[in-house]
Amino acid sequence: MVIGDRNERLTPGVSRRAVLRGGLAGAAGLAGISGLAACGPEGGGAGGAGGAGDGSLELPTYVPFEDVEPDLPGTAEGVPPGFYNYPDPPIEREGFPLQGVDPFTFLVTGTPPAVLPEDNKNYAWMDEQLGTPSTTIFGTYSDYTSKFQVTMASGDLPDLAIVIQVPGLPQLLEKNFTDLTDVLGGDGVKKYPGLANIPNSAWQLCTVNGRLWGVTRPQPPTGRVINYRSDVIEKRGLTEADLAPQSGDEFLELMKALTDKDNNLFAMGADPTSWLMSISKQMAGTPNGWAEENGTFVSDIASEQMKDALDYAKQVWAAGVMHPNSFSDPSQNGTWYDAGVTALYVRGFGGWDFNIRAFPEATIGALIPPKLEGGGPAPVHKSDAGYPAFTAIRKTDDADRIDQFLRVFDFFASPFGTDQYLGFNYGVEDYAYTMEGPNPVPIDDAPETPIYHTYAGGARNSVIYGQGDRTSVDLRHAYAMEVLPTGVDDASTGLYSETEVTKGTTMNKQMHDVMRQIIQGQQGMSAWDDFVKMWKSRVGDQVAEEYAEAAAAR
Repeated sequence: MVIGDRNERLTPGVSRRAVLRGGLAGAAGLAGISGLAACGPEGGGAGGAGGAGDGSLELPTYVPFEDVEPDLPGTAEGVPPGFYNYPDPPIEREGFPLQGVDPFTFLVTGTPPAVLPEDNKNYAWMDEQLGTPSTTIFGTYSDYTSKFQVTMASGDLPDLAIVIQVPGLPQLLEKNFTDLTDVLGGDGVKKYPGLANIPNSAWQLCTVNGRLWGVTRPQPPTGRVINYRSDVIEKRGLTEADLAPQSGDEFLELMKALTDKDNNLFAMGADPTSWLMSISKQMAGTPNGWAEENGTFVSDIASEQMKDALDYAKQVWAAGVMHPNSFSDPSQNGTWYDAGVTALYVRGFGGWDFNIRAFPEATIGALIPPKLEGGGPAPVHKSDAGYPAFTAIRKTDDADRIDQFLRVFDFFASPFGTDQYLGFNYGVEDYAYTMEGPNPVPIDDAPETPIYHTYAGGARNSVIYGQGDRTSVDLRHAYAMEVLPTGVDDASTGLYSETEVTKGTTMNKQMHDVMRQIIQGQQGMSAWDDFVKMWKSRVGDQVAEEYAEAAAAR
């Protein structure tokens, strides 16, 4: 199945450079996920095993923001609402600037902006809306784990901090941070309309030990997307209609048709153990990380379908349809795709829009892979419904101070269509952006907005917005409508396993080494059987038990 459309194009006046600048927030999110992946299960958020949970957790009530009517509606399955243009004029939220908020500090994942906060009008505008000065403490992606752990050990905690998975997380939270369950759970969140606009699935990423500990940035759980460019497809002698394989065999034949090794042209690039395998697993029908069956947790690693997925990836590699440097230099994947060397690009959903804008003369569609043996599209493995780390409040029993911080989070979560959303995400008009009709257009090389603060509830990734470009909205919305109703959840989302955090990273590296050898034909499938036995005895069986305990406590 293929999602594509040739109708409308990029609004004139939106430069490629502005588009790339606009992608910084999304790129930061991806880098953050990559940088934090070593702190916990791949793609998982924080969650709890043992401890305070009593099985009575009530997630915050979802109350969609209805003051702006979308052009394309969202759904309960997580399809984001679609907007072709920004409301004109934007809606001014009541109660801003905030009153009665004391100064605070915020430890964020990211690098300081080129124009530092004290000299940056975008940060000054944010503080004006918050009604108080704020101090941002930056921890780069590469060193955030150590910075976070050292900060926690010092006892000199910031008021707000982005929390990642580290050993002993449940105990760390109970000692250092504020339990928000009884404040935000159920209808308690209705006091904060921006936070109430966050779907339940995102709040699950903020739970540990059956309690709610913070706020994260919501995003559609659409999983991996296989994008293509119509101009590249046509140069290979195919049409978009050809990109609808009905089985694994047909998909492989399609990739062969997209490959011309004599002219250094290939169907796909990127590290096969990550990106190709993510698609192969969907096609083979493995669990999405972990599945739960009658209280027992089962990993994709130990599933029979995993060997089918590995065998298919091996066939793809042997066929020569992937760039020969996919293993040795996978970081060039984006360069190959942009240059038309590769025709298909497996990516996260957030990068699709920027690709549409970077290539306005082409359709950037999406190919939905089939089940390996045929029988329809393969159910997508859903991704996290939010950034896989949450922002928590330093431990306090002061109800007024807690309310202050929740109002700060509520500002960060200002819904699309509001003046607060516009300023928070785009900055100060004529300093960071200009208006073209109803839509903001970033100014080249303008000072950064507080993009890392968006991890604390920011709404930018929870809507599909085209800045006047209908294609950008229609294609992504149609894709989400197609894949999300039948998407497969990861049963471990929102659960914490101490064993996974302390031992999982090492085992994941060994797993990818074995995958690499099998896919390249250097080892047979028996090597996978040997690895699975070792993994189960050293890590897997214990992780499954801990997830089961955590699920029972939720």
